[in-house]
Amino acid sequence: MLQADHVSLRLGATPILHDVSLTARSGQLTAIAGPNGSGKTTLLRALTGELAVEGAIAMCGLPVHPRHAMALAPRRGVLPQSARLAFPFTVIEVVRIGHGAGRFADRPDLPLRALDHVGLRHMASRTYQDLSGGEQQRVQLARVLAQIWEPACPDGPNWLFLDEPVSSLDIGHQLSVMRLARDFAARGGGVVAVMHDLNLTSMFADHVVMMQSGRVVAEGTPEAVITSETLSAVYGCDLAVSVPPSGNRPYILPQNARAG
Repeated sequence: MLQADHVSLRLGATPILHDVSLTARSGQLTAIAGPNGSGKTTLLRALTGELAVEGAIAMCGLPVHPRHAMALAPRRGVLPQSARLAFPFTVIEVVRIGHGAGRFADRPDLPLRALDHVGLRHMASRTYQDLSGGEQQRVQLARVLAQIWEPACPDGPNWLFLDEPVSSLDIGHQLSVMRLARDFAARGGGVVAVMHDLNLTSMFADHVVMMQSGRVVAEGTPEAVITSETLSAVYGCDLAVSVPPSGNRPYILPQNARAG
């Protein structure tokens, strides 16, 4: 379990997070959603131990704090919004960076297997900087997967943290990446993903944390959180949420939106 209790954070003189509490469980995909500037990425950086906060965060009983980064590395992999490399690493070398930081560094087959998972084994010897933005994003996902390859271990689950993991991808690869995340959770791992696409959030998330102005304003299943009333209030426009006759998860058609 990942637990945040009364977390607040300032960056300089600016308050970013305000008394945020949430619980994410292994075996589930928890999505953090909300408009631009709502604090989603800052919260994710706090949950991974990149930022020190007021309050307490614990992952499987381990305290989460920047000074514990080395202890946390074998238990959690982090995919940022973007990653820049200053040197001309090959694709396989980038994946091996994550592989070497995890608990499965003694399994030399994993970097190529991770590239198989994202459909990029054939680019293993290519220079990272020569790839498209979407291909680079998939390489970074392979790096994270190689770091925490097994979702569930004898001493507890591993965790996957994703910051807008489909932002540079076409729709086919968006679905592929979300299915990878969903499978990681289904096999006992924990997944926390910052999401902008509300329809993908509804399709794949078990638990949704909706943020606005640095606060959690709604939390629960997609059916409970992704409602016309909540979205219209949070996003500042009149959004209509629909549910198919079959009773599947809610979806949003932006054609129905009207400015608030």
